Amino acid sequence: MSDEKEWCVDDILEEDADDTDAADEVESHVTRVSPSAATKDPKTYAPLTAVEIAANREEIGHLRNRLYAHNENCRDLFVDMTALNYVATADDSYVEFLDKAFYGKKLYFKVDPQNPRDPKVIIASKQFCKLIGIPYSFFTANRPSLKMNIVKTWQSGLVAQESKIQNILKIREADEFAIIRAFMPVTKGSIQLYELIDMILCLEIPVTMEFVYGDDKDEPILHARFLFEKEYTLFGTPVCLGFSMLASELDASPLVIDILLHDKVHATSYIASYGGDSFFKSKYEGIQAKQLRDVFPKILNRIDSETPAMLSCVERRVQASWDDGVFCAEAECMSLMRTKGFSGAIKKAVYHQITECQADIKNPWDIARHVGLVAKDFDSIKRLDIERGIGKYLQLVFAKE
Repeated sequence: MSDEKEWCVDDILEEDADDTDAADEVESHVTRVSPSAATKDPKTYAPLTAVEIAANREEIGHLRNRLYAHNENCRDLFVDMTALNYVATADDSYVEFLDKAFYGKKLYFKVDPQNPRDPKVIIASKQFCKLIGIPYSFFTANRPSLKMNIVKTWQSGLVAQESKIQNILKIREADEFAIIRAFMPVTKGSIQLYELIDMILCLEIPVTMEFVYGDDKDEPILHARFLFEKEYTLFGTPVCLGFSMLASELDASPLVIDILLHDKVHATSYIASYGGDSFFKSKYEGIQAKQLRDVFPKILNRIDSETPAMLSCVERRVQASWDDGVFCAEAECMSLMRTKGFSGAIKKAVYHQITECQADIKNPWDIARHVGLVAKDFDSIKRLDIERGIGKYLQLVFAKE
């Protein structure tokens, strides 16, 4: 009875059923099953040619130049929060320095009546509210006069909270005014996104770019994925290693590097975990940009050395399923769906994919491929949660050194 309850489909699919935000985000051993229409046909698969590789590296260069151009007219101001005057009106809000000799322009918070909840519009306002210690939704619901009183009251108590007095104000300047991009603590180092791409272009082992999201002007988070050219074969499938990078100039995300095993036929990826976390994560706390520039290329160049261990983990995982003699795709699916980070929408999508295709699923490698196809239907950040879950399922779990 306890086993039946543990594997109850309804219980798992009903978990997080009210997660409407997640639902909105749904946008040489083994015989290879037929891929879905959305994937590459294995019969037509071929490694990248030298021309294609060169073109892809050119694409990375274009990404670098776009990110560099986005920094035009941007600068960082080291500010004393007690030296600012906050002004709110019915239409907008801004801060200005009491000492106009220090900086004379008004610094406006972004607004967009057409898309008022756009993350890149409200990021600075949310950071400002966090600094004050007031919930963003509460602060924005107040009348302009009350907003200004809240800020003045907070400023009057800053002498006793010296850690919040000084901040870095990231701005974009125009002729008559400036736009606030973000508020950052002075304890955090800052490195530009284009500098990170520069480091990737200079890697000892060349890479190609699979995709990039968040590369528009003032996007809170950049998510880019890169693949190494060196190819291996796993259960008859061409695979390679790669890495996913999350980064932000606006303190919206730590710098996160995830190592992944990539199926080159079906364009699916499976992320390895190190001590239950990513391969590398830095909140920029107490680290200087120069230190990051020194260590970051070394971290990326080390990824290639992880290949033997990752391939061996997957081979052992599949071999263990053969040794057991019985493989139930639905039971394996139920186990996978208990992974942390799987919302109700993800669980439903995974369960439907596995149950519909279970005739073609013979082992964990097949499970991984099908769930990896599901991951591509979600936004790029949520996709990481699914791919990390697949990696744990394939036992791509290592100690953190």
